[in-house]
Amino acid sequence: MSLLHAPSETTPLSQLFSLAGKVCLVTGGNRGIGLAVATGFAEAQAAGLAIIHSCAATADLAATRAAEIHAKYPHTEVRVYQADVSKAQEIEDVTRRVFADFGRLDVVVANAGVYTETPALDMKPEEAQFVTGVNYFGPLYTAQAAARIFKENGGGKIIMTASINGHMVLRPQYESIYCATKGAVCHLTRALAAEFAKWNIQVNAVSPGYIDTEMTTELVNKNPELIKTWMNDCPAGRLCKVWELKGVYVFLASGASSYVTGADYVVDGGHTVY
Repeated sequence: MSLLHAPSETTPLSQLFSLAGKVCLVTGGNRGIGLAVATGFAEAQAAGLAIIHSCAATADLAATRAAEIHAKYPHTEVRVYQADVSKAQEIEDVTRRVFADFGRLDVVVANAGVYTETPALDMKPEEAQFVTGVNYFGPLYTAQAAARIFKENGGGKIIMTASINGHMVLRPQYESIYCATKGAVCHLTRALAAEFAKWNIQVNAVSPGYIDTEMTTELVNKNPELIKTWMNDCPAGRLCKVWELKGVYVFLASGASSYVTGADYVVDGGHTVY
């Protein structure tokens, strides 16, 4: 077995967390958590970064974000690609393109996701299918595409963006289908970690709590009472700043996590301890 990502006993701690020479792919990398993760990888000296956005409407934003990252971290080559993660062939094709363009692929982050506030009894089948397509099948198809390349090339790392909604039902909005998809991602992470380990592929997840992103701002603007309930339920008493997630993703992408697989890192200010 090729231990592509395993450090040696004498590897300095500073190098354990470095992504120097590595190429990373992030779905949904043009905003919110995905953008923070992509930026964190560039800060950690990644050689290449592929930002995957979902459609023509997000192309300009993705290109702008890529240019901003490269301007700040010129050592990182940043490229933008479009793919609907709910379509298996699209994410398969784009992952192969990234591998061909950069000549290697080391880390894939299945981050793209969507959210719905529709109560369960009002939800139409097409809405449930859309959310499930992006939030569950998206990570599955992304992991499949990554694993096919990693299996052929000595290993790699897959990181899923799950949610504390995969561990508990949050109130007062409940979010039944969103919770269900994120719970599925948490268990998918464990199942794939067990199945892929023989190919030196590590699969882990990050389960953020409430993060100060554009999506959260949109929710709070529509219902200011939400923030009061969330903060009452959170020991930290505040939203997580999106940059506070960078460290855990870099850890999981780097050699520092060489013996970590099937794990789910909850980053929620203590929300799930109640």
